[in-house]
Amino acid sequence: MSQPFIRPYESRDFDACLNVFYVTIDPGLDFEPARTLGSYNWYRPYVSLTPSTCFVLDSGTGDAVGYIIGTSSTKDFVKKWREEFIPSVKLDDATLPTASPKTDQGEEGNTDLVPTPDAAKDEIVKFCRKGVFEPEGLLHEESPELLEMYPAHLHIDILPTHTGKGYGTNLVSTYLEKIKGLGATGVHLGMVAENIKARRFYERLGFRLFDEVMDGGVSEEKGRTGNAIWLVKSL
Repeated sequence: MSQPFIRPYESRDFDACLNVFYVTIDPGLDFEPARTLGSYNWYRPYVSLTPSTCFVLDSGTGDAVGYIIGTSSTKDFVKKWREEFIPSVKLDDATLPTASPKTDQGEEGNTDLVPTPDAAKDEIVKFCRKGVFEPEGLLHEESPELLEMYPAHLHIDILPTHTGKGYGTNLVSTYLEKIKGLGATGVHLGMVAENIKARRFYERLGFRLFDEVMDGGVSEEKGRTGNAIWLVKSL
């Protein structure tokens, strides 16, 4: 039986990796249209604009069961996002569920945004939609030292069937070796502050909390913005 292994991302991996994104999505985003919008924030731009710094965990039979995606230069990535990715995004694609929505009358095929039932979900949808069309948020202009010292950034997701087996560590090592070869001097990542398990994983790999208050003192915590924390690692 073939063993899982890491290889460069290929265009044929798009659907399998998109499935990984949806299966592993944060519970707070696991509703439509936030799921679809989320894929336009944290998956599609990377495999579209920087495939050379994207890697997949192959099941051993050709299927992607995990991935690490990112860029060696966040500033260059944001520029490409605005100039190349945004023009390719169709509004309906970015705001609607992948399945045909229903109107209040039960009719299918309506292209209006399906209203979410509570204000909290509406705010999440607004946040996700803004991220698609305003990638400059990735530049952390309120904390310029972040990109100066840690210009690269990444996202990693693995199906539950393949977690806890060392593949995440190997994916990160493969990615870091690649971006270091491209000249990156450091890397950063954002994660939900309450995800203690993930934080411990990154800390074992040498990541640490960014040593600066990033939100103008609102949280009074270093490396925190809202419900997210930012971890960094020098290369």
